[in-house]
Amino acid sequence: MTKVAQIENKGGALAWSPVASHADVIALGAKDSGGVGFDDYGGELELYDLNITCPEGKPTPQLIGSVKTTKRFSSIGWTKGTDAISQHYGMGLLAGGMIDGTVNIWNPAAMIDGRSTDPLVSSMSRHSGGAVSALQFNPHPASANLLATGGSDGEVLITSLDAPDQPNVYLPAPDTPKQGGEITQVAWNTQVAHIVASACGDGSAVVWDLRQKKPWCEIRCEASGIAVSDLAWNPTQGLYIITASADDRNPVMKVWDLRASTTMPLATLAGHTQGILSIDWCPHDDTLLLSCGKDNRTILWDLSSLQPIADVPNDNADDANGGSSMPTMGGLGTSQQKRYDVKWSPLQRGVISTCSFDRKVQAHSVIGLASKAARPPKWLQPASGVSCGFGGTVVSFSSTHKTVKVESVVEEPDLKEASLQFEYATYNNEYTGFCRSMATKAAEFENAQELQVWGYMQVIFEKNAREQLLQYLGFDPVTIAQKANEFGEKKDDIASLSLEETSKSRVPPMSKEAEDTVKQALVVGNFEAAVECCMRSGNLADALLLASCGGADLWAKTQAEYFARETKNRPFLAIVSAVVTGQLERLVADSNPTQWQETLAILSTYGTSEEFPALCLALGDRLEAAGDIPNASLCYMCALDLGHAAKYWRIQLEKANKAKGEIDILALHGFVVKVTVFMQAMDSKTELDPEIAYLFTCYAKALADQGSFQIAAKYCKGTSQEAKELRHRLYYSKDGHACAAVMGSVPEFPFSRKTISAAPARTVQQTPSATNGTSRAHTKTANQNAYAPQQQQPQTSASSSLPSGWMKLSDPTSGREYYYNQTSGETTWDMPRAVKSVTPVAPQQSYQQQSYATETHHQASAMQQPAVQQQEQVQQPATNVNDTSKTPSKMASKYGDGFVTSASHPELAQQYGNHGTSNAYMGTARPGTAAVLKTAKAPVSGNFDSKTLVLQAEYEPIKASMMDLVGKLSALCVTVNDKRQLSEIEKGITVFLKRLSRGDIDSEIASKVGTMISALENRDYVTATGIQTSLVNSDWRDHKDWLKGIKFLIQLASKKL
Repeated sequence: MTKVAQIENKGGALAWSPVASHADVIALGAKDSGGVGFDDYGGELELYDLNITCPEGKPTPQLIGSVKTTKRFSSIGWTKGTDAISQHYGMGLLAGGMIDGTVNIWNPAAMIDGRSTDPLVSSMSRHSGGAVSALQFNPHPASANLLATGGSDGEVLITSLDAPDQPNVYLPAPDTPKQGGEITQVAWNTQVAHIVASACGDGSAVVWDLRQKKPWCEIRCEASGIAVSDLAWNPTQGLYIITASADDRNPVMKVWDLRASTTMPLATLAGHTQGILSIDWCPHDDTLLLSCGKDNRTILWDLSSLQPIADVPNDNADDANGGSSMPTMGGLGTSQQKRYDVKWSPLQRGVISTCSFDRKVQAHSVIGLASKAARPPKWLQPASGVSCGFGGTVVSFSSTHKTVKVESVVEEPDLKEASLQFEYATYNNEYTGFCRSMATKAAEFENAQELQVWGYMQVIFEKNAREQLLQYLGFDPVTIAQKANEFGEKKDDIASLSLEETSKSRVPPMSKEAEDTVKQALVVGNFEAAVECCMRSGNLADALLLASCGGADLWAKTQAEYFARETKNRPFLAIVSAVVTGQLERLVADSNPTQWQETLAILSTYGTSEEFPALCLALGDRLEAAGDIPNASLCYMCALDLGHAAKYWRIQLEKANKAKGEIDILALHGFVVKVTVFMQAMDSKTELDPEIAYLFTCYAKALADQGSFQIAAKYCKGTSQEAKELRHRLYYSKDGHACAAVMGSVPEFPFSRKTISAAPARTVQQTPSATNGTSRAHTKTANQNAYAPQQQQPQTSASSSLPSGWMKLSDPTSGREYYYNQTSGETTWDMPRAVKSVTPVAPQQSYQQQSYATETHHQASAMQQPAVQQQEQVQQPATNVNDTSKTPSKMASKYGDGFVTSASHPELAQQYGNHGTSNAYMGTARPGTAAVLKTAKAPVSGNFDSKTLVLQAEYEPIKASMMDLVGKLSALCVTVNDKRQLSEIEKGITVFLKRLSRGDIDSEIASKVGTMISALENRDYVTATGIQTSLVNSDWRDHKDWLKGIKFLIQLASKKL
């Protein structure tokens, strides 16, 4: 149930408290004397606290103050007052309109205090001849001292309460006579403080301008003698007003746009079956309206669709569940007790009050009912909001501003700055200089490992990289040669020895037997035996000398033996052995890990270009096995092996992430920079391994989050799903063109596509309806179309056969199907059918001649088609074209669409040009009919691509100016009505430009439109309106499809620009 509070056995006029500290308080002015007889005991003013916001239990209304009155109430109002009033009256002022024409002013704070101070502040008796039937305070804070009252004498008075104890009463228009009946309601305009409206029992409503002291306009709402029971202003748009009819025969509410017409309503709301008693427009959501009527219905309306949302229920269920039930008059059930007053709480959103004839005052929460409108009420919508988009984009809005802010937020400014610096530094492929600067920075921070990495990276980019590597390792050939020369010139003890003494001290003497054996071997040319004898006698130098004369095999064998014997005593011979024998792999395998730099220098000096990378890789493996991973990484760099070199860099990144507790984005940047620079040195197009590619994707995503889309596209590597999605988003970002240039091609769609077939549409059969109820249904539908978009209707089944020469087409604007005759050029909305007519058989003929004529098929569709597109059709019986003796007796049966149209009325067609789409009769022999050979063409589509629409050069400025105006208005239109007008503007401009491109608009009209658009750009709305009026008067028949949109363009531009 929606009921949240109830006061029993109270019938009266109700007003909500406008004071925030007492938002749950209502004032009740008794409309009856409260007795059981016919004696008049006067009335009573009571203040109740409904305790709606009570945190515990069910709210229980509590009487907090009351005062007796000599007369009963007819109307009541409550104001917070101006600042000056609120200083003296903390709870504002209460005004009561009494049945004797008196208006009393009370101080509600004095009523609650219960002190001896009289709560009555002042009293006025200006209305004569009856009750004060309507009363309302001005809702504007600066004018809250003004009180409008209306009496049964037809007079409207304005009371100024600047001094509440000495009120000043005056007429809104002294020179204007009274209205012709009882004033049923007064309402102040919600946007303009000096505008007030009054509803009258004679069927009219007058809008008064207090500043001009005259009526601003008069609205003829109902026929004479039918009262306007209530009226209400739109709470956000001051030119919209709703009036309610008390007529049981036509219980409708009419929406008026005072800018457009005071005789023709903008829309009509039909839902009650008997007269309407009270309405109230929701102050917190201008799409919600409440109404109650004599049919015992209290309806909550959705004004965006002009449809009822739900009924506010009665409290039968509460009574059935044990609630107290008061006896009703005449034994009538509770369901028969009508509500005569509904009001929204000005402070408690979604809370309403109702007063009924069974003496019950109730408060209801309609939040649940309002949610049935398929959208939340506006008070549940956020007053401000923020949404984060791709690339650090943040969109925010606030109810206090009409603009939406789109900002780019950089969460990692250090990352963005570092990435930009790297891009600038390497823009011209100056990687050598970049490496040098990074090495210098590492030296400043005393980071030895980073210094080595960037030092080796710099060496790799040098042209003579291997020579530079020796220099970097500390082996300078020039310095070493200089040391060798200095060492050779030194005088020492060894140099002072004679050659004979030196030989004796270093070489063991050869025995006589050995000498003879060697000599004999040499005589016979057996160098191998001579060498063997020298080796056994220890004369290795003689063996090497003899081996050099004995061939390559002997020389190699002797060398190997020599190195095997002497390497242990002289370690440098291991290097000589590896170089001479070409076994550098053996040198690496036997090398000392602590002397890896010497080994790397040997590899750089003696290794060939082909074997150098593999030797460096082997040396790196040797160091990694020994646990020296950092230096192993340097060797892998010399081998140009990214996979092995980046292993240590990943270890560094993982340590940084672990220390920070999350991804260290700057450490990730350093990793990506090393890999990127190293890849440039490799000059390789090979794909990254998945682990490195994943890190690159993370880095690219981090850059994209900072708005650096183009740089992110450069580093989005790999084939993972994350990389594919990121490339796709980058391609469709605001920098998509630049990203596509970086990526080199359009990225593939990252998701798998699945084809989902639509379910077959069901065919709905329609049957003609001729009941009286359809007339009202059509009226309701037509009224709804003024405020709401047309709803798509089900299509009726139709025969697929068409007469010869006809073809079926689809209108691109409405989506409806129409039919085109290729021979005559005729078009029609209704499907033509082939009708066989048989002529009498001549005596000489042995066969029958058949002729076919097209007959337009009309099928009634009372509730299935929008009223603006289809009129009620009455299907005509087949008639012999030669029979002219029968004439329809009624106009409705004569014309095919039920209205007097030009389809069968040539003089109307000649005067207005509205041939229509309904042609009831095709037979030219029938009197009073006209066969329309060519009906109106299908409407021009309202959609177009401005880039593909080609106009003459002289008309291009008109198109550009129109598009510019539409763009400006699109950014300023926020209300439902503004958006509706903007839609009409866009459609009108589209039709105009299309017809202009086709040559359907002559140059004179195009010139006038150009002048009018120039006037709009210069804010000369008077000139623009004059040109538009001239075009309507002279060319409406041929150009009405776009002139309406131009009219809305002028109106909306004058209001917004």
